[in-house]
Amino acid sequence: MIYQFKVTLKDVGMPVWRMLQVDSETTFAELHYILMAAFDWMGYSLYEFDLRKSGGKRLNGTRIGPEEGTPMIESDPLLLMLRQRLSNPEDYDLPRYLVDEKEKLSDWFKQEKDRAIYIYDFRDDWEHEIVLEKILEPDPDAQYPLCTKAKNDAPFEGARRDLMSGQLDLTNPNGKEITEDINEIYRFDGWKDEFMNRDDFM
Repeated sequence: MIYQFKVTLKDVGMPVWRMLQVDSETTFAELHYILMAAFDWMGYSLYEFDLRKSGGKRLNGTRIGPEEGTPMIESDPLLLMLRQRLSNPEDYDLPRYLVDEKEKLSDWFKQEKDRAIYIYDFRDDWEHEIVLEKILEPDPDAQYPLCTKAKNDAPFEGARRDLMSGQLDLTNPNGKEITEDINEIYRFDGWKDEFMNRDDFM
């Protein structure tokens, strides 16, 4: 199945969003790169996904991130034991930290209006609200991921101070051009390699 998400960059003073269509079997690690391209981030910074609603149920403290984070199995043996012993652990809102390469979108986005927050750069704290708007049949003539609509520019890397001081104008009336530029990235062979790998400079 294909998930249609509306991804909105929060707290930037104007509407900045992207409408993205993504295969439901995409991992959260792959979604990270899809969002990098959609919002013109470079990948210098840490990130995580904070799940807020799954299967229509609100979540609190369910986080997914890169493997360099601390999985729940290491951070809290008590919570791990509880999850192993509960017959339906998904019914209990237990905090956990899961590895993005192992979690698929379909594991968490179950129905329309399920949502998550993608946080990029823990210093500038760019928060993107991800809302599942539609679940679609794949179009045999389409290539995924696919950006179908876009609104305004995203700020450049490390620009929170410039944005807050009013030195940065994100207005861009040409949403069609933004959409085309994003899709051009997605169609480029090896496009994920264009983003920084933090292991290269840590």
